[in-house]
Amino acid sequence: MKTWESWRICIPLLGLALLLLAGCKASTTGGSGPDAMYLSPDYQEMKLTSLAYLGTASVGTDPAAVRTMDRLLRSYLTGGQERFLIVGESTIRSRAADQGATEDLDRIIRTWKDRLDVDQLALQSFGERVGIDGFLFADLTNWREERVDWTDEGNSFTEVGLALSIYDARTGEIAWKGQKMVREESRHYRHSRGGGSGVYSEGVTERTERADKIVPPPPPAEEVAEKAIQELIKGLPEKPGAES
Repeated sequence: MKTWESWRICIPLLGLALLLLAGCKASTTGGSGPDAMYLSPDYQEMKLTSLAYLGTASVGTDPAAVRTMDRLLRSYLTGGQERFLIVGESTIRSRAADQGATEDLDRIIRTWKDRLDVDQLALQSFGERVGIDGFLFADLTNWREERVDWTDEGNSFTEVGLALSIYDARTGEIAWKGQKMVREESRHYRHSRGGGSGVYSEGVTERTERADKIVPPPPPAEEVAEKAIQELIKGLPEKPGAES
């Protein structure tokens, strides 16, 4: 069985290969919905109505970006979709305290945030104790903002990648996975040789105020992140047993 980490690595490479074969530019994002999805063959037998959202994790990404994505995602999950009842971490933590299962909850969250992994037995045990059908975890796979150098030609850009995973509390197994990468670019920029730099007494060439103003900034990261969330939520599966 492939691990989630191997799935994360393989899917972007496959997507890039398909883009190249199709003659498309890999630097832009198009289409609607997730870039890649997995649905368990046993999904229809899973009784998934309420999902505990236990936060966003990432490996090697700025913690501030992770917090921003977590904030945006919580808002969209509770107000931007109607397929599942999302139970927040504060509510789950209260239920865990009532059942004496706070340490179990902390262990589940820590395992995801440290290793992007889950303990199936822990999910089964905890889900039964707090009365939850499943778990929803998020992985911020990319958050990148690049401004084109004022001496170059090109576009400033922002890239945001997000993956969501739903686990069945009854079996502890993966029910659904989805991944989305969104890249937004600024207007095209071309350096003018007629100006835009200044040589100072130290011999260092720096941007003048004029050059800094004409170089387009990367698109706002929060707006790109919201697009990634919106497209990924489109791919959330219907509740098991629901008519398509």
